[in-house]
This record gives sequence, structure tokens and C-alpha cells, in this order.
Amino acid sequence: MEITEIKITRPQLEIIYEDFKAIDRSLGIIPADSRRIELAVKSISGELAAYASGLVEYELFYISDLWVRADSRRKGLGSKILAALEQRAREAACKEAYLWTAGNDNAGFYRTGGYSEFVCFEDAFGLKGHHKYGFRKAL
Repeated sequence: MEITEIKITRPQLEIIYEDFKAIDRSLGIIPADSRRIELAVKSISGELAAYASGLVEYELFYISDLWVRADSRRKGLGSKILAALEQRAREAACKEAYLWTAGNDNAGFYRTGGYSEFVCFEDAFGLKGHHKYGFRKAL
């Protein structure tokens, strides 16, 4: 056999995922009922000012996106949409949230929001002093 790089097709990927599910079932793990939660904030003019989303899986909530438009930052909007996203995760029976972020400003934002760091990859992306963090928070 030879190991090569390939671009896998969606049907091939589905076969792989089905096998992962079969392995989980053989171990007694019930397949997750994954679903995405998405929230947005629009400005008075109707433009998108903030967006946040995450994935519910079992009792975990993965926050995949949190964005605030540049002219709306540092006004508390990020904290508000994050709190609303966390509340939706609690309503979905999630007990813990986790996320990945980069940059010291972002890390400070999540620390202020009650998140604790569980990993830090220093000098991420080849940039001295620019770190990639993993954060978690009990909900």
C-alpha cells in the first residue's frame, strides 16, 4: 500500500463517518443529535452587526464563531451575543462550552466572560507572541 494525498469526495467521507458511528454504537455510545445554534444582531439600518454560532453535541457546546463588525466593537455587543448563545446552549441541556481563539485581545475577552484556558499554542502561525488558545466554561 502507498500513502498519498488525495481530495476525498463527499460520498467517501460519508462512508468513513458511518463507520465511525458504527464503532461508537459497538461501544454503547448513542449517536449525537448534533445541531447548530446561530444568532445575529442587526443594526438599526438592517446591516449585520454581530454573529455567533455553535454546535450542540451531547452535553458539550462548541462555539465555532463569534464576530462583531468593527464599528460595533468595544460596546458590549460581543458579551451580549455570547451570553445569549450560552443561554441557548443551556436550554439545549449543554453543561460545558468550549472554543478556540487566537490573539491576546480575544483571550482577554473570554477570560473576562468566565472562560478558563485549557491549552495555549505559543507563537501560533509563526508569529512571535501570537498565541492560539483553547477555552472552556461550565454552563
